Amino acid sequence: MKLFVEVCRYPKNGEFLDSAVDVTAVGVDILADLVGIPAAEWVGVVPLAEEHAERVRELTGITLGLEAYDYFLEPSSG
Repeated sequence: MKLFVEVCRYPKNGEFLDSAVDVTAVGVDILADLVGIPAAEWVGVVPLAEEHAERVRELTGITLGLEAYDYFLEPSSG
């Protein structure tokens, strides 16, 4: 079974998904390390915060607009 990972964005004043970008190509191990979770134990959604912003941009090209949005790494299996 393969693990896929998306960076998902939700407006701070809303509850519905605004966008999702597949970042699986970066590597599950690298993304898990970014948020301090062993890849083999990663089963849930992880919030991204200011301390992750620069590394997320370097790895994915995604700039986190944390003043207006909440961001999460969301894994799924397939």
